[in-house]
Amino acid sequence: MSHSNRTRFALQLWPEPYAVARLRRPPDPWPRLEADAAPVAVVVGNGEVSVIAPEAAVDALGDLVEKASRGWRAITIDAVLPLETVGVLAAVSRALADVAIPVMAFASHDTDHFLVPAGSLGRALAALGSARLERFLERG
Repeated sequence: MSHSNRTRFALQLWPEPYAVARLRRPPDPWPRLEADAAPVAVVVGNGEVSVIAPEAAVDALGDLVEKASRGWRAITIDAVLPLETVGVLAAVSRALADVAIPVMAFASHDTDHFLVPAGSLGRALAALGSARLERFLERG
């Protein structure tokens, strides 16, 4: 997914199912990660190592996985959002809460990503499509 020349707002649905996993320890060595691949988040701290990744990537970690929640779908706001942007997470959370869909959010430097349960994907996309998220894009 290229971040250049984005002129309009879009949601990108990643095709693979996702998992959120707690690991026993950080992998050594870390698996190779590619910038153009599906988004992956790793959080280390507070006595925990967690990963948000496609299920296949979590499965590849083998016995390092202590616990995993599977069956999530990842949606990316396909727009560069400045770090100073206020309200995107609130708008996404509100839109999904209004239709009783849980959400797990994570972000990269430029882009916001959200996980929703696979069984609620259609309703989630409809709710997000009505949330007027394009208002958060930079003008000019």
